Amino acid sequence: MIAITYDKENNTVFQHFGRTEYFYLFDLNTNEEKIIDNGGFSHHDLAPYLKSLGVDTLICGGIGSHGVEAVTQSGLKLIPGATGDVKDVIKSFKNNTLVGNPNAMHSCSHDHEEHKHLSRNTYTK
Repeated sequence: MIAITYDKENNTVFQHFGRTEYFYLFDLNTNEEKIIDNGGFSHHDLAPYLKSLGVDTLICGGIGSHGVEAVTQSGLKLIPGATGDVKDVIKSFKNNTLVGNPNAMHSCSHDHEEHKHLSRNTYTK
């Protein structure tokens, strides 16, 4: 099963993994689609939550270093840097044409008053 960070208003990939309110789940075996909330979790706890639901692949927009660490530790496959309509993303994934963008993985510096984010690439090509 795949999970996509989800912007419910626009039917698109939400661009901040740790702050997503919804996930669009798609079961590749049954073609079942479902929208779920984030379970009240954020950042480090989202990946184990998704894993407990049977998710094996996470597709997202941007993701910070703590999110990458949590996804890796949970054993999920990560495809960061996705954009656009979730139906198009699913179609690309099923056709093996969805390409992640490693530049969408960045470290995150939190100002807990304003929750500002500073992006820095974690590696280069």
